Amino acid sequence: MKEDSTAARERVAYVQNGRPQFFDDPVNDKLLAMVMALLGEVCVLRERLDTHERLAARHGMFSAADIEAFVADDNAAAERKAARQASLERVLSVLSEDVARLRQS
Repeated sequence: MKEDSTAARERVAYVQNGRPQFFDDPVNDKLLAMVMALLGEVCVLRERLDTHERLAARHGMFSAADIEAFVADDNAAAERKAARQASLERVLSVLSEDVARLRQS
């Protein structure tokens, strides 16, 4: 996309195939969607982690050093693996939708 900075700032997104499109190349829009999904996940996780750490400190339950030294047991490791897989599926859903459409055609 070759536009000067003023034109780029004035560009308005339009909807194509149910998704907003900001760039001429739809691949860039998919990448943007994935990055924004990741950003959303990271922001939520940081807020929740901050809440847990503040509550723990307030109640004298554990310290930052305890968190750093923690080793997950097998059950926790399996739950974390499932959560990680679900996160990957959410982030990569943009591409998965395309793959599904290609398989149907």
